Amino acid sequence: MIDILDNKKGYIVLILIHLLLGVMLKFAPIIVALAYPVMLFLFLVDILYHYDKGSRAGFYALYMVGYEMIYRMAGAPFSWELGKYSCIILLVFGLFVGPRRGIPWIFLFLLGLLIPAIFLTEHPNPERLNNMIMFNISGPLSLVAAGLYFYKRIVIREDYFRHLRWAFLPAFTIIAGLSVVANVSTLVFTSVQSSSAAAGGFGPNQVSTMLGWFILLVLLYRINGDKITPFNWLDWVMLFYLVLRALLTFSRGGVMGSMLALLGAVAVLFFSSHGFRRQLRKSLPYIVLSLAFFVGVFIVANSITNNFLLYRYQGLNTTEVMTGQRTGGKSMLTGRDEIMKADFIVFKQHPTFGVGYGMGELYRARYYGQYAAAHTEFARLMSENGLLGMIFMLVGLICLPIYFFFSSKDYLTRCFMVAFFLLSMFTMFHAAMRLALPGVIFGAAFMRIVTLDKLLRDEHK
Repeated sequence: MIDILDNKKGYIVLILIHLLLGVMLKFAPIIVALAYPVMLFLFLVDILYHYDKGSRAGFYALYMVGYEMIYRMAGAPFSWELGKYSCIILLVFGLFVGPRRGIPWIFLFLLGLLIPAIFLTEHPNPERLNNMIMFNISGPLSLVAAGLYFYKRIVIREDYFRHLRWAFLPAFTIIAGLSVVANVSTLVFTSVQSSSAAAGGFGPNQVSTMLGWFILLVLLYRINGDKITPFNWLDWVMLFYLVLRALLTFSRGGVMGSMLALLGAVAVLFFSSHGFRRQLRKSLPYIVLSLAFFVGVFIVANSITNNFLLYRYQGLNTTEVMTGQRTGGKSMLTGRDEIMKADFIVFKQHPTFGVGYGMGELYRARYYGQYAAAHTEFARLMSENGLLGMIFMLVGLICLPIYFFFSSKDYLTRCFMVAFFLLSMFTMFHAAMRLALPGVIFGAAFMRIVTLDKLLRDEHK
């Protein structure tokens, strides 16, 4: 099934199917929602039939990451955490049916650090208790499952670039869906607040985050001299609409995250690849045109929003825009810093094991002034997992990535590793782990991309 993209006609057919699904988001959302479990079933059958040849379970999981937002936008009556569960199922299934390989024990260690907090969660309602635990542990579990599957998994460069295109297919559905559900001509902007209407009636922060992921994929292909769609012109058309719709949500996290990840990837290529530096000098006119392209998209988006988009990125609030007077002492973090402060207080009071999954929300009501779910995964790990959460971050999110980066000499591996890692970290900072995206792409950052010649040389040593 994954090989359909090897054929241009097959890829075009898949694009048309996903565009149709996007249109159906308005007229028959139940079909769009049901497509999610259907695809999960087909992927599992394909993994079993081919014994996970070509690491297809990993690329299918990356596809499910993108489609998660779509089934939520369709109002599917599924579990809120189904996206993470689906990815975990695919990755663990691929581990069991695929070729035998070493177990990265470090991720089992990280899994062990997550367990104690389960027993600290308290609530008289068993259903609510279960929801509190699963809502907060499912994100780290998806990260561990992705790490177990992807860590040091060798993939040939050509296969990697072909199969990663699966992860981009849901972009066509989201763009088509937003176009029919929240057409630009129907949008009205009267403030600098995040726009749920521009996000199709869903959370603008999460929609922006997903659009940022797709933007990053397009740009990673472009800077490596490849295209992610069957046609060069389609790459640029998709990039235009992805950036435009991400900007119109007024949620800065997705756009800023993708740009940060791209800059990291470009820096790695610049310092690691002589061929990239040489090509960079030759491509200077195209770089200027590309920058002009992004400036042009911003200008178009800003004109649609009557300049409110520019005010948003200038850090102004609606009152400042209307009065023309700056307000002192405000934060660019839109309240996240106050929630983090509450988490730090909880950690200081319960430093060893934390307060348990979901209990942080109750404590935040005491210190923050109102009930608030965690917006920053790092602070949540401290308050709800205590010292074990700190060790989880130190070992899993800092030491392990640094070790992998310096032990991997191939520039392409480093390029994608840094891009995926930075996007994952930034997403965890501004949107915690509400989506499957940060956990799964964190694991995907640890794949080793090699050329066929190098693989054959290593086998003959």
